[in-house]
Amino acid sequence: MNKNKIAEKAPGVKPAKGFKINKKLRKLFIGADVIKNRDFKEIEYVVDKLIPRGSLCTLAGESDTGKSSLLRQLAVSLAYGDNDFIGFKLNGTCRNVLYVSTEDGEQATSVWLNKYFDQDESRDDLLAKLNFIFSTEGVIGNLRDTVMENCIDLIIVDSYADLFTGSMNNANEVRNYLNQYNELANEFGTTVVFLHHTKKSTAGSRPNKNNIIGSQGFEAKMRSVMMLVKDKHEPSYRHLCVVKNNYMPETNKNESYVLKFNEQLAFENTGKRVNLDELVEEDYLPLAKQLKNDGKSIRAIAKELSDKGHDVSKSTLQRKLD
Repeated sequence: MNKNKIAEKAPGVKPAKGFKINKKLRKLFIGADVIKNRDFKEIEYVVDKLIPRGSLCTLAGESDTGKSSLLRQLAVSLAYGDNDFIGFKLNGTCRNVLYVSTEDGEQATSVWLNKYFDQDESRDDLLAKLNFIFSTEGVIGNLRDTVMENCIDLIIVDSYADLFTGSMNNANEVRNYLNQYNELANEFGTTVVFLHHTKKSTAGSRPNKNNIIGSQGFEAKMRSVMMLVKDKHEPSYRHLCVVKNNYMPETNKNESYVLKFNEQLAFENTGKRVNLDELVEEDYLPLAKQLKNDGKSIRAIAKELSDKGHDVSKSTLQRKLD
């Protein structure tokens, strides 16, 4: 009989300490006592507040927002040993980066690098810590072989849609595919960031993790989901929005970080923050006003707008309709 069951029936008999695990499985099971005594006090980040270490993350958005430029800038900053990236502290260990590029080839990448550095002299010894992969054949196996032989802080996959060949709306297929990258993250402590896209139908709506193309299974596997959104008024401005981060308080996700996209195809942090509600295009207003005139409540108006694809909070509606 199980000793713990005996303990339940016999007062004063202490339950067994731990339990036996055969040699084959010993490496798979870790006691809570061991985990607790490792004494981690907080989550480690590769990029403070944005990208947790040893996890899967994504940067999503519409086309032509500069997502690839932002991720290439991150890759160069990490390889160069910079202290920060667009104002967020960088915490590299070996500073080695792998960049899987499916949308831009060697020529386009060379153009970006030369624009980025402009008149500044680049250092080949540091750039050598960033390696690009332009072939998609057997990519996960090639990444695993490289990570096994080298310390790799960061893998960037640009883009997810080009590598995943299954049905994006099939949660099981999506999760099974992402598990291959998750195993890399868990086994070697490397971080993987996927570039992905948002649905065209959500353009102009409030940044939300549900705007991402495909199954909810993709978002569920990500520890951090960031979105890059164009500003409605200033063409060079972008809004970096953290719409999911398992380790960040909800209050920190309500405002964007305002970035400026400069002539060198690089981003600068303006230091400004904007409430995500302010990023919503207001083509919903005529309908909202009509519904209010019809005597509908703010709650009912928000529900009807949501049904029509407009993600507007009740507080924003209240402010706009007063």
